[in-house]
Amino acid sequence: MSGNEDEQTDRVRNQGKTDGLFRACMDEIRSSHTTGQALRTATLAAGLLSDRCCYAELLGQFYVATAALEKRMDELIKNSDDEKPFLVAKVKKLGYSFTSGYENDLQALLGQEWKSIIKSWTTEPAKQYVQRLEAANDVECVAAAFILHGPLIIGGGAMLKPRVERAFGESATNVFEDVTGTAKGGRSSRRREFIDLYDSLLENDSDAKEQFATIVENCGEFMKLNNQMMLQCVKCLGGESMWQQVQQRLYLLLFGGSLQPVRSPVQ
Repeated sequence: MSGNEDEQTDRVRNQGKTDGLFRACMDEIRSSHTTGQALRTATLAAGLLSDRCCYAELLGQFYVATAALEKRMDELIKNSDDEKPFLVAKVKKLGYSFTSGYENDLQALLGQEWKSIIKSWTTEPAKQYVQRLEAANDVECVAAAFILHGPLIIGGGAMLKPRVERAFGESATNVFEDVTGTAKGGRSSRRREFIDLYDSLLENDSDAKEQFATIVENCGEFMKLNNQMMLQCVKCLGGESMWQQVQQRLYLLLFGGSLQPVRSPVQ
């Protein structure tokens, strides 16, 4: 991760309460977040936004994971005890749901047959991610929302939207609708609301200490799944050429060195 990205991550992290859940989750995912940022930068540099199918394939992986998460959150809320609502109900009250935005973008990118195309493109890491989310409990969903929703809300969506719009048109930017511009009070307000929600999530909860640790642990696990999903997709996206470009750029970003290209493990 570049110095500027590292500093930005620290600034966001430090907006959370000292010893609060938000900071703890950010600290837990720090090394994996660095790898994820490097993967994102490397794929963009290697031409991800120059080919709508490449972009759609990567977008599709996050779509299937997010759709599974949001469906599971709704199931848990529907079956919750009114006397002690699930934590995901509090997360849901933020008002974010990205599934339909992903679907509209994929249709814009791939046409009417997008569902069958994405089904055929779904990677093994994405399938494993979905399988875990389909059976996730309350605190696991809270952690998954931190990983799958958080980056879009905190600022990643606002950063990426103009680049996607320039490459593929406004019709491919629906997923960013609620996390850009003045939506929900603007970027600073969206970020503040998200951070405050996680820092206050366990207030007055008798199981707070145990749940705190479990949410943090699961954030780390889901962040690793994010990276596995992205890396597998990168290997498949452009075959040998793109894999070599990304591998070289990723090594430079992570270690500041150079690396001789090797054959992709995915042919």
